[in-house]
Amino acid sequence: METKQRTQLFIGAAFIVLIIGITVVLAAMSGSAKPITGKTSIQTTPVSSSDHVRGNASSSVSVIEYGDFECPACGAYEPIMQKLTQTYGDRVAFVFRQFPLYQIHPNAIISAQASEAASLQGKFWAMHDALYSNQDAWSTVSTDTVVKDKFDTYAQSIGLDVAKFNTDVVSQSIVANVQSQLSQGESINIDHTPTFFINGVEIDNPASADAFSKLIDAALAAATSAPKQ
Repeated sequence: METKQRTQLFIGAAFIVLIIGITVVLAAMSGSAKPITGKTSIQTTPVSSSDHVRGNASSSVSVIEYGDFECPACGAYEPIMQKLTQTYGDRVAFVFRQFPLYQIHPNAIISAQASEAASLQGKFWAMHDALYSNQDAWSTVSTDTVVKDKFDTYAQSIGLDVAKFNTDVVSQSIVANVQSQLSQGESINIDHTPTFFINGVEIDNPASADAFSKLIDAALAAATSAPKQ
C-alpha cells in the first residue's frame, strides 16, 4: 500500500506541475501577443527639388498625390485638392507625382508626358489644371492624335511655345521622367489612383474636403508641437 500511495502522490504532483507549466506558457504567450492595428501604411520618399509643388515646398507638412490625368477618381478629387490648396496656402506643400495607369487608360502616359513637357516651360500646374478640367474631352481621343487635337490647344491657351511643346512631349528625357516616377510608385506598391500621403505616410482617401482638412490640421498641430532639432 505504501508503494501504491507513493505512486499516486507522484502522479498527482506531476499532474499539478504540468497544469502550472501550461498556465505559465499560456500567460507568456498572451503577454507577448501584438495587438491588431489594421493595415500597415506604405511610405514614400520625402519632397525633393524634382517634385512639382504647390504651396510651400519648405513646409514641415506635405500632401503628396500619385495621380493619373485620365483617372476619373483623380478628376473627382481635383476640386477637393484645389480647395485645400487655396485654404492652406503656403502652410503646406502639395505635391503631384505621376502614376499613369496605362493598363486601363490609353492616354494616361501621353497626358503625363504633356504635363512634364509643359513643366519645361514653367507651366506644369497650368497644364495639370487644363488636363483635369477637360478630362472628358480628351480621354476618348485616339492616343495618336490627342496631342494635335487637344493638348496643343491647351498648350496655346496657357501660353506655351507650342512647337517646343510638341518636340518635348515625345522626347526621350520626358518619356524617361514619367517612367521614373511610375517605377518609383510601383516600388512602394501603389496600385490605385489617387493615392495620397501626408508627411510620407499613406492615408485612406478622405471622403470630403473637410475630412481631408482634419488630417492636415492634425499634421500641422503635430509639427508645431514637435521639439526643434
